[in-house]
Amino acid sequence: MNARYQAADEKGSLRYTVTGKRTPSGESVRIKTPDGETVCRIRMLGFSALSIYSISVGNESMRLNVAVGSGRASVRFRGISFLVRGDVLLGSYSILDADTAVVCAVGKDYARGCIQLDIRQNDRELFCLATAICIDSLNVGSIPALQMT
Repeated sequence: MNARYQAADEKGSLRYTVTGKRTPSGESVRIKTPDGETVCRIRMLGFSALSIYSISVGNESMRLNVAVGSGRASVRFRGISFLVRGDVLLGSYSILDADTAVVCAVGKDYARGCIQLDIRQNDRELFCLATAICIDSLNVGSIPALQMT
């Protein structure tokens, strides 16, 4: 498979594969079901200090802006009222909704060799997965696997 990531559920069953290609204007990434259906599209535009991601799931979309500098990252969402709490550069953070309820907790699982997502709002699963992929794309040498619970 030509996948950058494979996302499995807590039982190890494959849920999604993530593929991508570079274009002159950036990068195009697709999250697909095991049968090949594209369920999420991500367009990535990277600059020296700012990365911009456009994420679409069905008829809904959001924009994610990540600015990195001096060992810190600033994450901003537009279109969906998410915010991030934690350290995205270390890979340990939570995605919160406008009411500061945890939508998804993200952390590295060193024992399994993957990034683990604990998704608490199933209707936002693909946006959480896409956000984790975008943030992980900033980290060189990270583990290209995602586990969702």
